[in-house]
Amino acid sequence: MHFFAYPQEMTSTSWHRPAKASLEDANDGDIDLISLGRRVRHLRKAQGKTLDDLGAAVGTAPSQLSLIENGKREPKLGMLQSLAKALEVSMDQLLGTEPPSRRAALEIELERYQRGPLYESLGLPKIRISSRLPMDVLESLVGLQNELERRLNEQIATPEEARRANADLRRQMREQNNYFPEIEQEAVKVLAAVGHTTGPLSHHLVADIAAHLGFSLHNVSDLPHSTRSVTDLKNMRIYLTQSQRSEHSTRSILLQALGHYVLGHETPESYAEFLRQRVATNYFAAALMMPEKATVDFLQHAKTAKEIAVEDIRDAFAVSYETAAHRFTNLATEHLGITVHFQKVHESGIIHKAYENDGVTFPSDHIGAIEGQSICRYWTSRAVSTFRTSSAPTTSTPTRPPARSGAPRGRSVPRRASSR
Repeated sequence: MHFFAYPQEMTSTSWHRPAKASLEDANDGDIDLISLGRRVRHLRKAQGKTLDDLGAAVGTAPSQLSLIENGKREPKLGMLQSLAKALEVSMDQLLGTEPPSRRAALEIELERYQRGPLYESLGLPKIRISSRLPMDVLESLVGLQNELERRLNEQIATPEEARRANADLRRQMREQNNYFPEIEQEAVKVLAAVGHTTGPLSHHLVADIAAHLGFSLHNVSDLPHSTRSVTDLKNMRIYLTQSQRSEHSTRSILLQALGHYVLGHETPESYAEFLRQRVATNYFAAALMMPEKATVDFLQHAKTAKEIAVEDIRDAFAVSYETAAHRFTNLATEHLGITVHFQKVHESGIIHKAYENDGVTFPSDHIGAIEGQSICRYWTSRAVSTFRTSSAPTTSTPTRPPARSGAPRGRSVPRRASSR
């Protein structure tokens, strides 16, 4: 989860700092009227001026200035220049996109919500935003709006839309043999900056990567239960939980958070975009923990010896079996000429996720989605060992059904990927 909190100044809601408005923007009419109005009001009050005082200085009626401060009237270029002069700031400062204070940021957020279609659809009366509105009430109102928007966004992706997005993404992965050179290149740049080439990526090196990218790390104990990390882009801080409750590696969680920044992700506008970003950050984290050159060299040696095993990749780079299996699918076809399939299956036989470029046919629905489909009980993922939800997946080239119907319960055999 990535959360953009309000510090003393408003935090950007995307992975890049917004460009400041400029004189050219003013000429094009591309001005954030709400932000401009709050900034004019803040500057006016900081100088101890009334609307009458500022109106006299710029040659306009106080009522017209009030409309500007409330974001209900767009001033002409001449008026903007007069306001900048009267308030003793430059045009860039006057048109800056960042609110001048935390309160101003909250007021802007609430005003935008109230002018949006979501608030209008609720049929609620609009709240008059003024200096008399208590800060805690303002924070609560914005918090409620954020939570309402989040819940509605979760409902946007219908089950069918989610299945289509998964099917489309798997198709793209298959077309590229699950190999994405642009992400590999970004990982190489980051690793070169901290001097890492091979072997397990230590937590110390992960911290060095964060520092290289300009982030400071903070371990806290009060993150929400389902939250893995919190990224404050304004202050370049990443908050990680001190709790050991998560089954996910702190190292991979941090690298995924950094991946959003390095890969230039914006706030996703659809479930498909969200899914692509999640896969990309997982790929990026794996490419850091298992560098392409070092992993390919390891696999080439194992292939020559006919001893390719996902367990060996796991042990060599100190990652989970599932991470090693995913990484094998990234590199096996591109560098070794081996086609593969990957599957993670619940003990009930339901597919959690899968990938293939070797011609294996997974069960699918009418739109090509495989998630939630039942796998054949004679496939190795069900016949070789007993699986639980959190167990590791099976990665292999096409396999024949095992001679026996299954291994004794509680036992498993080494899961190796044949290079034949």
